[in-house]
Amino acid sequence: MVVKVSEHLLEMAKARVRVKDGKIEVLTDPGIRCCPLRRDLYGIEKESHESVKRVLQSHMQELGMYGPGRILELQEKPVSFGASEILMDAMAEGLVDGAVVVCEGAGTVVAARPEVLQAVGAHMTGLIKTEPIAEIQDGLAKRGCLLLDRQATVNQVRGFEKAVAAGFQKIAVTIAGTNAQDAAALREMGAKLGARPFLLAVHTTGISEAQASVLAQACDLVWSCASKAVRDVVGGRACLQMGISIPVFALTDEGKRLLLNRAMHFTDPLVMHRAGLPMAPEGKQPSPLI
Repeated sequence: MVVKVSEHLLEMAKARVRVKDGKIEVLTDPGIRCCPLRRDLYGIEKESHESVKRVLQSHMQELGMYGPGRILELQEKPVSFGASEILMDAMAEGLVDGAVVVCEGAGTVVAARPEVLQAVGAHMTGLIKTEPIAEIQDGLAKRGCLLLDRQATVNQVRGFEKAVAAGFQKIAVTIAGTNAQDAAALREMGAKLGARPFLLAVHTTGISEAQASVLAQACDLVWSCASKAVRDVVGGRACLQMGISIPVFALTDEGKRLLLNRAMHFTDPLVMHRAGLPMAPEGKQPSPLI
């Protein structure tokens, strides 16, 4: 029996990582020494090859990520203001009816069920390239997802086009900050197709000021991650910020509505007050900002 080997390339804490046939190889040092979110979630005080490998191993063991036994439905919301949590709540309220996201082993996927969307995105981080895993693709298809193709291609612009063709009307699209040009392309395509997408920029650590400017002009929500450029360029143009250590910036009324909807679903106490943006107190940010 021939076993199909799959290989996946991703970034975590700005370290380049390869997962091949279930084995993890951390290829570069983390670019981030400390991230408040990862410290709270995983207890990591200082990032290293070992911390990156340990977190990824926990995702693979607990959720089956990067393998045939991947969990594809999830109700838990581990991140207070994460992209998948915001979209999960938006989908539950009918603000979004389809989300173009990325899943290892499947590539670009259009998800239409909140619990499937959350399973795909809750612990997804910086997926650069992925290869097909048939069990993941079949499981997503059985749960109503549309796959861009069976080659696990990552292409969010084509994913949005597929979602529109399938009849979705309120479509959210996640975009890696390093692919800022896709945000502009999606805005243009949305105007041509008569379907305005909700654009969410994630994984922004290390992007340039020029890329941050494109995101500020085209996106509804932008996550700051450990990006100095996002705080400097996007933060000053935002109409709403949610979170302090890893701020999420809303640039439009549509983005604001998505954030406020998440606040409505948030079960812990929150404080809201008028402030100049960005609000990013020293000592509460990732280190270094790059």
